[in-house]
Amino acid sequence: MALLATLALAATAAAPASATAPGSPQPATFALSPAGSTGALLLPGAPGSVLRGAVRVRNVTRHPITVDLQPADIQNASNGNADYVTSRLSRAGRWLQLAATTVRLAPHTAREVAFTVSIPAGASGASHYAGIVAVNAADLATTGAGKTAKQKTFSFYRINRQALPLTIRLPGPLSRGLALRSVKLTIQPVGAGLVLGLLPGGSELIETAQITLRVLRGTRTVFTYASTLGQLFPGASLNYRIPWVGRPTPGTYHVLGVIRPKDAAAVNIDRTVEFTPANATQLKRETPPVPQQPTSGIPGWVWLALATAAALLIALSLAVWKLTRRPPQPDRAEAG
Repeated sequence: MALLATLALAATAAAPASATAPGSPQPATFALSPAGSTGALLLPGAPGSVLRGAVRVRNVTRHPITVDLQPADIQNASNGNADYVTSRLSRAGRWLQLAATTVRLAPHTAREVAFTVSIPAGASGASHYAGIVAVNAADLATTGAGKTAKQKTFSFYRINRQALPLTIRLPGPLSRGLALRSVKLTIQPVGAGLVLGLLPGGSELIETAQITLRVLRGTRTVFTYASTLGQLFPGASLNYRIPWVGRPTPGTYHVLGVIRPKDAAAVNIDRTVEFTPANATQLKRETPPVPQQPTSGIPGWVWLALATAAALLIALSLAVWKLTRRPPQPDRAEAG
């Protein structure tokens, strides 16, 4: 019994500890909303005019906070939807001017921040898109803490941002369109993938788009794919990546499919892509080895040790049983 208890303890100690669950996202500390309404900010105007509006920032905590505000361009994120870009503004975000970029709020208080949109006289097109981005200044301060000039490592920080989109509507017809510029097979550390080069056009965003395709090698289907793209903003290109299923081998692949944007003409996909021996070498070099699936939570040597102990225990029990079954030997004095 002592032997079994010791081995059980060893097996427990050798079993890998369960992974620590990732920390849950931090609760929101503030709320950003249009002032005086609950809907989206739609601002009708004309070239050369100045539009005015306001947003409301509210502290939802019991502590004072500081919120930083920034104007932003809206571009297409890698999966569709909106990507709010706050640096090197080149689109309608340049037209936006905030009355305050830093807002200090006492617990459970709110403040309205006015803004203006100065539309250039030469602006054309029916719809332009900008945004206002807000972030808790304390989150930004955390990312800079503890850094030294000689550090050679890097860290990831989770920063919660809130954003409001602004639609600036100028006179003109509304239209939507989508063009497929390219189809490429690319290699990245995460593996191979198809990249569709898309360019939304027209004068208004595409609210959603369905995409379906299949990849063939000769007449054999390698894999199929179906997904939904979110909002696509006109004039901003999008390189949409589709992960390759399995591992490609050198040769020619045929990509067939269709993209169906809402309220716009469908886009047919009929392209070929080449995967060269050089691509295969690059994929092998850049892609880390695939980890083997664990077959058990306990290492194999522990199972071997337990099996050996069980065999010894059975042999010991058998020996004890034989000793108890042996008839008693007569005493030597009585035998004489």
